[in-house]
Amino acid sequence: MSGGGVFTDILASAGRIFEVMVEGHWETVGMLFDSLGKGTMRINRNAYGSAGSGVSLRGGSPEATGYAVPSKEVDSKFAK
Repeated sequence: MSGGGVFTDILASAGRIFEVMVEGHWETVGMLFDSLGKGTMRINRNAYGSAGSGVSLRGGSPEATGYAVPSKEVDSKFAK
């Protein structure tokens, strides 16, 4: 910091500190929006599996899809 007085140097330092704080703030906000977008995409993929991703195993019965077919008869604990 050459060519200035004490007040000029103080203001220049304060400006640099402010700039770093603002850049950090916007970086944090950017990361927040990035995480929010990724989370929303993950929720949508789980809720609507076939939307945008092509093939989906969701929405079909285990017998039709061949996945998660029980190996034995399952009794409902709420059945009377």
